Amino acid sequence: MTNFLRRTAGHPQIYGHRGARGVLPENTMAGFAYLRDIGVTAVELDVQNARGRVPVVLHDPLVPMAHTRDAHGNWLPAPGPKVIDLGVDDLNRYDIGRMNPATDYAARYPQQRPQDGARIPTLAEFLDWAQADAGLLINIEIKSHAHQPDLGDTPAILAEDVATLVQRYGLGARVVVSSFDWRVLSALRQQAPEIARAHLSFEQPGQETNIVDGGALMDGLDRANFGGSLPALIAAQGAKAWCPYFADLTPEDLAQAHALDLAVNVWTVNNDDDIRRMISMGVDGIITDYPARAQHLLGAAVA
Repeated sequence: MTNFLRRTAGHPQIYGHRGARGVLPENTMAGFAYLRDIGVTAVELDVQNARGRVPVVLHDPLVPMAHTRDAHGNWLPAPGPKVIDLGVDDLNRYDIGRMNPATDYAARYPQQRPQDGARIPTLAEFLDWAQADAGLLINIEIKSHAHQPDLGDTPAILAEDVATLVQRYGLGARVVVSSFDWRVLSALRQQAPEIARAHLSFEQPGQETNIVDGGALMDGLDRANFGGSLPALIAAQGAKAWCPYFADLTPEDLAQAHALDLAVNVWTVNNDDDIRRMISMGVDGIITDYPARAQHLLGAAVA
């Protein structure tokens, strides 16, 4: 194997999703530090641009109401302003250290421990912290909302701004950039081909998908030109990894991806049985809100 993201079958890399969303507030420095404390050596985080082309670590294009309080300690009554319209100083006024107990989102993560005072990090802040851990593998998911231009910067700008910071901090050799908007990845390929890329996909029946042949989110690509194969299409783009939703993955597609030296990292796998099944199937990476749980199950599986 020549792909640094590939793993021996049955020994996948565990990635803490948004740090460790099931345990600590998502996309916070406390969540990232927790991974270091428990010995998990890979992290997934979300990045988009704030005003002035400043990449920040945050998932939603609007300041999220489910886990955000304003400068007076009040829960947001509705999704807040557009992130793209706010500067870093504006974002720093928000506290994202606990979930609003009145929301369904909070009910999904009853084990999450509050960290009052947590702020939205900039990507530069995270990368500066990550420099000290030479063994940390970093998956930066770029959140692109280019189908709604008022919600964010263009794919080319997002790719450029993330690549510039990754290069500035000298972390290109242990970063993989992923996105559901494959236009971001095409732009990154042109601008910084040395940075590894991973194509995210979601194809659950009856739900919105980014896999529409010839569609914008696939950057106009069509599986028909690659024998109907999504792994073959992705490998042909020079990507290092395919990141499907775990329930979409078949053993046949996994085998084909591996034959093309494409790593397969599945998301977001939280249930014990699902984690065991992904380990047994032979995926290269498991992205999970409960990294300690996945770590324990992996240890039991290889014992």
